[in-house]
Amino acid sequence: MALALALSGCGAGEPSSPAPAPAAIDPPEAAAADHAEAAPDPAPTRSALPWRRTEVLVPVEARAALLAQAVEAERRGDLFGSAPLGALDLYAALASAEPPMPEAEVGRERVLEALASRFELARLAGRFDDAEAIAAVLEVERADGDADRRAMLAQARAAAQHVAAGDARRQAGRWLSPRGDSAVFHYREALALQPGYVPAQQGLAAVERALIDRAEAAAAGGDYIDADADLARAARIGRHPAEVQDARAALAQRRAARAAEALAAATVALDRLDLPTAARALAEAQAADAQATGLDAAAQRLATARRYGHFLPGQRFADAFAERGSGPAMVVIQHGTFRMGSGDDEPGARDNERPARSVRFERGFALAVHETTVAEFSRFIAATGYRTVAERSGRSSAYDERGGAMVGLRGAHWRRSYTGRGLAAPDLPVVHVAFEDAVAYAEWLSARTGQRYRLPSEAEFEYALRAGVDAAWPWGTPLPRRALGNLTGDGDTSPQGRRWGRPIRGWDDGHWGPSAVGSFPAEGFGTRDLIGNVSEWVEDCWHDGYRRAPSDGRAWVNSGCRERVVRGGSWASTLEQARSAFRLQVPQELSSARIGFRVARDI
Repeated sequence: MALALALSGCGAGEPSSPAPAPAAIDPPEAAAADHAEAAPDPAPTRSALPWRRTEVLVPVEARAALLAQAVEAERRGDLFGSAPLGALDLYAALASAEPPMPEAEVGRERVLEALASRFELARLAGRFDDAEAIAAVLEVERADGDADRRAMLAQARAAAQHVAAGDARRQAGRWLSPRGDSAVFHYREALALQPGYVPAQQGLAAVERALIDRAEAAAAGGDYIDADADLARAARIGRHPAEVQDARAALAQRRAARAAEALAAATVALDRLDLPTAARALAEAQAADAQATGLDAAAQRLATARRYGHFLPGQRFADAFAERGSGPAMVVIQHGTFRMGSGDDEPGARDNERPARSVRFERGFALAVHETTVAEFSRFIAATGYRTVAERSGRSSAYDERGGAMVGLRGAHWRRSYTGRGLAAPDLPVVHVAFEDAVAYAEWLSARTGQRYRLPSEAEFEYALRAGVDAAWPWGTPLPRRALGNLTGDGDTSPQGRRWGRPIRGWDDGHWGPSAVGSFPAEGFGTRDLIGNVSEWVEDCWHDGYRRAPSDGRAWVNSGCRERVVRGGSWASTLEQARSAFRLQVPQELSSARIGFRVARDI
């Protein structure tokens, strides 16, 4: 037999989706999953049918059973209604029966509290039909709060209007703009009207998720700037900080991996001196992760490679020959800018040393540490069978001890000393060589090493000789206390006791004629004997001044020129001829005991 009998079926039923039992009811702010896409019904408030309790017969003998039935209904979440009987209907009937049951009244209050919570959950979730149905029950059972509930429903419905507008703009891709009419704007307006309104929170979460997804797509395509910007926008929405943080961590890992990959590619390219590829790879690494370990070092290596190839400024090296042996000792000259030529007030300056001008070397270059020696030149002759201009002409300009002057001497050639008679020592600079002899030696070195050897340009020679000193002499203005090169010092004496007619006072270098290469201290850039010993052929054709001369340090060469430039002091040079800007005009077929050469190399 049924425990209770409903006497009236005209009471409004409960919402179709049963609510959870009272013990499991969550607070409003934890209501629904943020990522749900269900849109609320923003329709205006509908009038619900007045709610009436279902009348229940309460026989005395059935009271305990009905109370148990009420407790079970409450546990199931069936709080009101007639099919099945709701807990509220049963508790109310038991509480009003004679004699009253206090525990039934306690149950009734507990159910009303649960219904109030369900009303708030439904209202904040935008389930207005459910909220209206519960409000109809509470209007009967707790009439004193009805006006507040109706106002709260109206407030939520106004928020729903903004959510509908926000959803439309989100679907149209207007997530953040225009200001004052974007999806985010409308969702925030909804939350301002109704704090905790779940559909508005879901809308913000959807925009946040879309921004994270777009950031991940941008990062996958290497567009890290846009990815960072979208994650910053997502962070400002602030719905799920942990998800944004995870996305940022994943982006950081992706960027670090890409930077490492790009740096590895840059290293391979730098090893090959493929500088355009290295530059592109470093740009990718920089874009991926500006703080990547090794990025600064690789960038510095690229900058150095652009100036010096595989080398460093000041580095000494010797290129290996394809077979046995190696080339001359070379030193890397740093790139830079200097003033070439003589100033207007320089003592002893000549017009052909002007106008003084600025020359800039964008790249470094290598210069032989010392002049080409007799031994080095002899290897070239032995390997090629080359005959010098002096050997072919049968004469060269040599020093005549008896007359104390330079004279043309038959039989003088590269194997001979500065007098043209005895054999020259292997470590002396080779002399009696014409311009084309020096060029032939450089071309032989190029063929043996696979590198481009040549004579230095006039600008390269003066730049290395000055080594940063902007003064008339490479050592500066005051005369040094000790001899820095092989010049005409007042302490020099010839084998027959001769002395120089215009010697440098206080200069005692201990040599009459060329000295072994490297006998004097190194100049500022690591070279030896640019100051003196022998003057040296350079690649430039002779010009009477520097007007229209190249400003990048290249040799100034005209087709068919017959006169070349000789630079640097020699063992027979005066103080005026030892100036950094001093230059000589020499026929390119001339060979002399005062002229040798050294090579330069591109790097």
